[in-house]
Amino acid sequence: MSLTNEIHDIYTKTRYVERHLHHPVRWWGKLNPQTAANWGVTMDGHLNQPYRAISGLGAYGSDPGDEAQIFTAADLPVGLVYGDFSEFLAIANSSNTVYLCRIVWGNGTLAAAIASGQYTEFPFFRPAADNNRKIAIVASIKIPTLLDGLPVKAWCQCQNVTNNATLDFFLGGHGYYF
Repeated sequence: MSLTNEIHDIYTKTRYVERHLHHPVRWWGKLNPQTAANWGVTMDGHLNQPYRAISGLGAYGSDPGDEAQIFTAADLPVGLVYGDFSEFLAIANSSNTVYLCRIVWGNGTLAAAIASGQYTEFPFFRPAADNNRKIAIVASIKIPTLLDGLPVKAWCQCQNVTNNATLDFFLGGHGYYF
């Protein structure tokens, strides 16, 4: 059994080899209730509450609690060096316009992590009337579990042209050890 996946680029004849051991894929939802030390929980046979991010008016939500607190290092399997969020599964949204989502990670505050550029962004769109159709966005978002030797936290923010537009979602991903 090979531990690598080889992808050949037919145009440049280059080869990419993914060289890390994956932890089994898990889906994450909001721990209810969240505590200061624990924000997320894997489904592991249970249907969890989705995360919710709330937009500002054409900006990322800035009211306390607008960001979805995704996880703290205490919520992750022991020994992981990095984690990949590989799917963002939107299950409900309140606005009929495009959302811009931002996954942020850091070991301090949300504002400090953003100021350090520790985030990635992606757009999302689905008419709110189409909430029966679930949409998974495939995006490989690599996040360290330790940063400068300290445990990492992760958040999700969204913006929309509608103030207080909501976006409910689950995250799927895996971790790896090197």
